[in-house]
Amino acid sequence: MYTLYCLVFFILSTLTCAQNLIRIDAPKPNDVIKSKEVFDIKYSVIGSQTLSPPVNSYYPSSLSASFSWSERANQSNSHSFNVASSLKTNGYPGGSQNVQHSESWKVPGCHFFSRYPPASFDFSLTFTPVYADAQATGTPQDTIIIPVSVTVDNSTFPKC
Repeated sequence: MYTLYCLVFFILSTLTCAQNLIRIDAPKPNDVIKSKEVFDIKYSVIGSQTLSPPVNSYYPSSLSASFSWSERANQSNSHSFNVASSLKTNGYPGGSQNVQHSESWKVPGCHFFSRYPPASFDFSLTFTPVYADAQATGTPQDTIIIPVSVTVDNSTFPKC
């Protein structure tokens, strides 16, 4: 009987849980990014026909990315700024394959990291799917948070 309950729970959770249609390829969790460098954010729009079981999600109309940081000693001291908005999320026609995209972003420099030193703050890139139609059927994809480490490439850091 227990096995039957587990099987029913598994089937229901599979049918009701959203599958991600947006995958962040770079950065990966805990990747190191360097101050002042141009970093290529890479993401894929997953073809709906490549997923099994069938998709219960729907494609966002766009994707936005923000750079977030919070103080380790005081998590309520958190900030963010927009890195990119209106990123393309169009799927491949018919959903038969994935579509890869790239967006360049210049990582803040020494002055920024003097104010928010990597030894005292946690950093992340946050990717938020944007949906134009709140009435669409299916399950929207959750925000994707990718924690990153920051190195400041400056021999005089923390003074710029």
